[in-house]
Amino acid sequence: MPESIVVEKAAKRLSFGFTTSPKKPPTKLALRSLARLGSSFLSHPTTPPQSPGHSPTSNQETMTRKEKELLDSITQVRKALDLFFNSRILEAEAILKPHQDTSMYYSLGYGFILFLKSMMTFTQEDIEATLVALKKTTLLASHERKKEGGWLDNITTWVKSNSHLEYIKSMTLIQRHAELVYAEAHLLKALLNTIYDESIVSFLREGLNIRTSYTIYCNLEKYVTFVQQQADEGKDISHYKIEDHFTSGVALGVGCFNLVFSMLPPSVVKVAEFVGFSSDREHGMAVLESIGGWDVYKGKEVPAGLPELQGPEEGLRRQLCDMVILTYHIVLSKSLSLNAHPLILAEKVLNYNLALYPKGVFFLYFNGRLLVTQQKLEEAKVQYQLAVDTQKDWKQIQHICYWELGVIAMAQSDWEKAHTLFESLRIESNWSTAVYTYLQAISLYMKTYGNPEQDPETSSKIQDLMKKVGSSKKKVAGKSIPLEKFVSRKSRSFLSQQRLVLPDLEMLHVFLAFESMPPSLLQHHLSRIEKEINGLDVSSASYYDDLCLIYYLYAVLLRNLCKYPSESPQEELRRHTGHTQSLQVVFENASKIRMDHYIYYFAYYEKAQMLMMEKDYKKAMAELHIVLKANDRGQYGVGIGSYAKSKYSLANGLVFRCHNCLVMLQALASSPSSSH
Repeated sequence: MPESIVVEKAAKRLSFGFTTSPKKPPTKLALRSLARLGSSFLSHPTTPPQSPGHSPTSNQETMTRKEKELLDSITQVRKALDLFFNSRILEAEAILKPHQDTSMYYSLGYGFILFLKSMMTFTQEDIEATLVALKKTTLLASHERKKEGGWLDNITTWVKSNSHLEYIKSMTLIQRHAELVYAEAHLLKALLNTIYDESIVSFLREGLNIRTSYTIYCNLEKYVTFVQQQADEGKDISHYKIEDHFTSGVALGVGCFNLVFSMLPPSVVKVAEFVGFSSDREHGMAVLESIGGWDVYKGKEVPAGLPELQGPEEGLRRQLCDMVILTYHIVLSKSLSLNAHPLILAEKVLNYNLALYPKGVFFLYFNGRLLVTQQKLEEAKVQYQLAVDTQKDWKQIQHICYWELGVIAMAQSDWEKAHTLFESLRIESNWSTAVYTYLQAISLYMKTYGNPEQDPETSSKIQDLMKKVGSSKKKVAGKSIPLEKFVSRKSRSFLSQQRLVLPDLEMLHVFLAFESMPPSLLQHHLSRIEKEINGLDVSSASYYDDLCLIYYLYAVLLRNLCKYPSESPQEELRRHTGHTQSLQVVFENASKIRMDHYIYYFAYYEKAQMLMMEKDYKKAMAELHIVLKANDRGQYGVGIGSYAKSKYSLANGLVFRCHNCLVMLQALASSPSSSH
């Protein structure tokens, strides 16, 4: 294809998050990557750097032998990642490991795989091996980075407003890639060290390292934006030597940083922005989507079918960009009340990657999560089991699916299945033994619910498991895990009272599983709660805790049932009225709660959720502000007992969701269709 046509086509869509998406499906060139615009230099012959008659101009437009070696190594790492994404993990490691000491990209690929493994196993041995590998990567990248100038150059750089861009422009292709690899490896190492080393010195040091990585990504993005502007002006940009592997890496870093910081509470965001971080969620998603050309699937006129499947030259981080998109839309959007686009985009991204990697355990897992979101629990179970059967190299990846299958089993009251799965996790997984132990215990407890004396052996096992919950807690980055603190307190309540009220539904609520239940399952659990209400023991010391918990769970189930068509207007009214009355019971009796003070604050969030469904956005925001004000002031004081004035269980998670829900409500309230 003539170079002028390459530039003309790609210039129409080079949109690193800045220009509007085209209304019609892009060309094949555009779907591959925005960087194809500047990659025509790859077709030039390789020229030795010192060859006779070699002018500076031609040196910019051709590849040196070392640059070709770099791009060849990236191609091999791309092959290894393709194997990894298709669950052929040992084969991927076999390609990368022999060259990890000599090539920065082989080293990065190997370090990335070890990073994922260590995050799943959480063992000291795997974490230390990962840190050693990533340190090698940073050293290899440092060797190739552009050397700093003298003090005069540094002063000039500090004074000039466009100095960072000029500095990146002065780099060779290898030096720009070295900057990118350095930023990635530095970031992975910092994240892992923050978890591994709990000292305050480590926390501060790794915080600075994360800031360094972010600064590099921002400077590299300026370079990509500059090239885009040159292309928009119709200029030939081949001499800038910008290609898919580079732009996909910049997009991954810029996109992730913006997404993560945009989900944090405003107080944290203000501090982050003060020290130079950005939190533009829209921009973060735009750069991630632009790498795969997914931006055209967000409009009203969505193209039919999928893009043409990628070739071996596709950007090295393209699949990682896709996985972040899937995580945001399928996993985080519901759990954190994020304002996400309809699932059609996630489905397109997922189907595209499943076509490429039919045995890819990560994409099979995402498919299971998508089906759960669509209330297709039986189909989701098939996908999770397929993921388990497909991948045998890393047991830890199977554990992710065991968890999902365990939650579904609990939602379906399949206590035997739930017990088996959570027992496997307790024995084999190192992530959260306390939570696994508690879930195994309540699965057994629900088998004998109401009649524990009929099975003394099971009752004895429940006692043993509940006693182990508290001693199984761990800390991450020097902090206790909120969910572990919660189940530890619940296990103590059981041991003191020898009973719990609907502990399965309480945990399913914590996991947001009600949101994924079909109507029949919601009705089933509503019936269970109605029976439980009539059997409450008024003389029990935990009566008001149990009363508020039951009515709160009843309200949550009713709201989720309101998402489905009702048999009659009367039934619709009954659901809404029941929701309001149930929360009123909670508010009226919250002052008598002894232990479960969290219910009171979660009830306000639940009320806001129903108001949002009813499109009363202003009132919904007012309910959320009640929760946020209590948190900002550190003033609680609801209920009785020594814990009444303390921070309630799972508070941070609720505040996180409230902040993101407020962002969503503000967007809804300002939309033209809003009437409130």
